[in-house]
Amino acid sequence: MKRTLRLIQSVPADSPVALLIRHSARDDIPDGGTGMELPLNDLGIRLCQELGNQLAGRIRTARSSPVLRCVQTGELLCRSAGAGDKVTMDKRLGAPGVYVLDEEVAWHNWLALGNEGVIEHLVSGGGALPGMADAAEAAIGLVDHMLESAGCEPGLHLFISHDSIVAPTVARALGQDMSKSRWPEYLDAAAFWRNQEGRVMVAYREAVQIAVCARAPFMN
Repeated sequence: MKRTLRLIQSVPADSPVALLIRHSARDDIPDGGTGMELPLNDLGIRLCQELGNQLAGRIRTARSSPVLRCVQTGELLCRSAGAGDKVTMDKRLGAPGVYVLDEEVAWHNWLALGNEGVIEHLVSGGGALPGMADAAEAAIGLVDHMLESAGCEPGLHLFISHDSIVAPTVARALGQDMSKSRWPEYLDAAAFWRNQEGRVMVAYREAVQIAVCARAPFMN
């Protein structure tokens, strides 16, 4: 959470900023389960409330993976920040998410590799797994979608998602492989916005740069 607060302090306050953020804390997923039904635990609720309090007056919109813990994260952040609790469901952010093309086929990747194995493959930029999209193209599509959804209103526009979506999107945006120690923890976030030249900027932890996984800037 502290990393996310430092990140938000570094982004422009006079621009629309898309904040791609991993959901808050949950209990462990049982072996062989999908975890789809797992809500936030007590720690996750408290962390959302604390972060939301620090974001008062800055949140403009919120979109979320339809998975319960993501929806709860969005609602708690918005409510604690005094921004209501309206959260728009967005399947690009999960269930199934932008990296999945065929849920039934793709699920076998999770069975064979586990969640960490799937993330490692997506982060590495290797070829597409069965039932899944090319990671670089999917990341470009998600960044474009977030910036388009954020529109022209300055402030923070939240996009609540999962580590399996946040990690590869950040890795492709930075144009580098990402060690496991740099994968997003609960409530870790990456920020995306356009600079004065129209180029997409990305900020994640200590890195701030022009996004690699972005289309050319708009031309007048």
